[in-house]
Amino acid sequence: MWKISKKKEDPGGKEEQKLDATEQPDEQNLTPWQKENLEYLKTQGDQPSWSPSLVSDEKEEQEEELVEEAEIEDEDAPSEEPVPEEKQKKTYESFADRLPKIKKVRNKRLYRRLTLIVSVFLIAIVIVLYFVSPLSKLGNIGVTGNEAVDSQKIIVQSKLEKGKSLWEQFGDRDIYEKKIERQLPRVKKATILLSGINSFNIKIEEYKVVALESIENVFHPILENGKILPEEMKAPVSGMPVFQNFKDQSIIKNLMNSYNKLPEDIKQNISEIRYAPSNANKELINLHMKDANQVIVNISQLEEKMAYYTKVASQMEKPGIIDMEVGIFSYPFNNEPAEEGVEESSQPVDQS
Repeated sequence: MWKISKKKEDPGGKEEQKLDATEQPDEQNLTPWQKENLEYLKTQGDQPSWSPSLVSDEKEEQEEELVEEAEIEDEDAPSEEPVPEEKQKKTYESFADRLPKIKKVRNKRLYRRLTLIVSVFLIAIVIVLYFVSPLSKLGNIGVTGNEAVDSQKIIVQSKLEKGKSLWEQFGDRDIYEKKIERQLPRVKKATILLSGINSFNIKIEEYKVVALESIENVFHPILENGKILPEEMKAPVSGMPVFQNFKDQSIIKNLMNSYNKLPEDIKQNISEIRYAPSNANKELINLHMKDANQVIVNISQLEEKMAYYTKVASQMEKPGIIDMEVGIFSYPFNNEPAEEGVEESSQPVDQS
């Protein structure tokens, strides 16, 4: 048990704690600070106001409690590796040592922000200068892919204007392309592309002329889409069939839809196509072939029936008429159809 000296009141009203006469400090069990304090009190002629046994017991108990708490914490907490001395030294670096690093980081961030701001301003200035300069205006227009249509005519019909905003006209290029296709029948497709810094290139795809219409010995080109051009020609073009007696544009368009599907060798063998309707059939046409034969066929059945032409023609002893209106018959010129040449069949005939 701890022993504490009793308090006595002095005449002045002050209290002083003293050790019992029986208790003498054991200097061997004293801590360094207790020894120093004891030496000081001896020089002053006073007694210590603390009990060595009390302080020692309290210290031992506190140390035991601290050891127990430390052991509990060591059991619960994960094991930690010892901190290297270099890291401890860095932890205790003074603010004066870290000041240059802080300044360097701040300067680096400042330079980055300044560079970003300057770059944004420079880009804005360049854009403004570009739009007020001649480079943003349309300076030149070129045409490629055209053969029959004049380049200058295409440029005029496009309605593109030099000296006006390049990007505004390029954004509306669909409108200018439609103008070219609408005003020039030979143009199948027009495409406006950027060419160079401030130039346009108009790429043209033209319709092919596949036949000629003959009206009073004047020939007019017929395009692959069935449209007849107002251009006049005094003589037919070699290799193109001549259309005769067609007065309705819609009939020519229907005929061209079937004609374009024919094999190329059959096309090359046709010299003339004459519209020859009857009271009962408004679709009849006569094909004059270059091998001297004549074919009677319906426009709607042109592709299907002409697939048998080569086989039927090879079985004929001399040139004549091949009637494909109903079935397929062949007979000589100036004779009535006497016998059937080939039965109509839904199966294609090998033309080899």
